Amino acid sequence: MKIAVIVGTRPELIKMALLIKELKKRDPNHLFIHSGQHYDYFMDGMVMELFNLPIPDHHSGIGSGSHSETTAKIMTKMEKLILNEKINLLVVHGDTNTTLAASLAACKTNAKIAHVEAGLRSFDRTMPEEHNRILVDHLSNYLFCPTEGAVNNLKTEGITKGVHLVGQSIVDAVDYISNSVPPSILDKLSLNPKSYLFVTFHRQENTDNLFRLNGIVDAIHYLTTLSPYKVVLALHPRTKKILIENNLLKLLINHPHIRVLDPPPNFHESIHLQQHAKIVLTDSGGLQEEACILGTPCITLRENTERPETVNCGANTLAGFNTVKIIDAVKNVLTQQTVWYHPYGPPGVSDKILNILSQKTK
Repeated sequence: MKIAVIVGTRPELIKMALLIKELKKRDPNHLFIHSGQHYDYFMDGMVMELFNLPIPDHHSGIGSGSHSETTAKIMTKMEKLILNEKINLLVVHGDTNTTLAASLAACKTNAKIAHVEAGLRSFDRTMPEEHNRILVDHLSNYLFCPTEGAVNNLKTEGITKGVHLVGQSIVDAVDYISNSVPPSILDKLSLNPKSYLFVTFHRQENTDNLFRLNGIVDAIHYLTTLSPYKVVLALHPRTKKILIENNLLKLLINHPHIRVLDPPPNFHESIHLQQHAKIVLTDSGGLQEEACILGTPCITLRENTERPETVNCGANTLAGFNTVKIIDAVKNVLTQQTVWYHPYGPPGVSDKILNILSQKTK
């Protein structure tokens, strides 16, 4: 049985890093494949170094492009790779174009598919990620769910075979960082714990819609008036490009109470910035989970989430893109003290997944 793990973006690489390391440790003949969907050193090169990952056995170098272009390129290359390498089982993660394309290629070549982070649903079909995660779940042979809610989502869609509740693999990564990497970023930025609001946004529905973009930027400006808190903005490449095109970046960079991080912090810096922030504001699904695990209140700059358990446990507030709603959400969090227990399980998720696969594929 030859197993291959494929990733293409920074979030996938982070959540699969310890699984990749353990897979290679168990058998170096298993493959680590990178599609190259994220190809910037600051986007994924630092993650490779942080987790001391091996060089990918194959790197497709796909780069940027439209959703269709990216998916088609990855699918074509993966089909050849699966056949040439005689891959029996492909492990994919989450909801990216890499995940969908690789799963389609595996399906067409009769390789089995294991989907890590299966069962998540935002119930918003305008999101490209929602299409991807639904399609991959229905193609997969093994579905590794992070929560009971994810298991129930699959059951509602008639998927009950091959479903395993294992927890969320980001817990492994957060545990690794918390126990092995010191929080030097706070000293580097001259920040005190709980003295700042950590902000990041990059999703297409926010950056590509000028009305939404302006709503979020206006909220960020207002948040600088909430003394004594500073605003630390991690600038994603997509966000930077759109802000420049709309003459909005200078207003943020030149503000005395906004610290713009460009390039954005690497993973361990992001974890520590979230851990010591007063509030995290984001449209990232991954950061919603991370903030929840770290015990920092999160305000999500979206009107829906595929991580509803973060809202249900009291860690997360959906504020959308409306300036007033974002400001009100921040003020509410600042005046309330909420304690929660995250629903993602203990560390050891990566080992659990590989143990199940080793038993099922004997």
